[in-house]
Amino acid sequence: MSSLVGVFMLVMGAGIAGIWTVDIVRSPEVDRTHGILRARDRSNGSLLVLHWVAEYATALVLLAGGIGLVFATAPGAWTWLVPIGLGALAYTSLNSLGWVLADRSRATYAIPMAIGLIGAIASIGLLVAG
Repeated sequence: MSSLVGVFMLVMGAGIAGIWTVDIVRSPEVDRTHGILRARDRSNGSLLVLHWVAEYATALVLLAGGIGLVFATAPGAWTWLVPIGLGALAYTSLNSLGWVLADRSRATYAIPMAIGLIGAIASIGLLVAG
């Protein structure tokens, strides 16, 4: 079961990093006129860099924990990354669903966010159950 959770973590980590990278580069809602570190959301003016750091950190921890679950032969220092990554995934998925529900034009984003939330909860349950 842990290998299945590891693969899920790898897919979600790569997906988060990929979606955010494409969104940062292509989205007309991102105002990059003052540089990437001062980019703002055009709709509400909020600074985006700290949100991006949190999203990419979640992706990185998911990838590292997933690699550990899939490829490690014994528990090690990497094992603490698994619950942190799954907890961060559950949080960011639930939090971001509020952003999606606030604007119907973002509805397609709800699918990967719902998969992330449900998958994180299910993965935690599978790992706890053994």
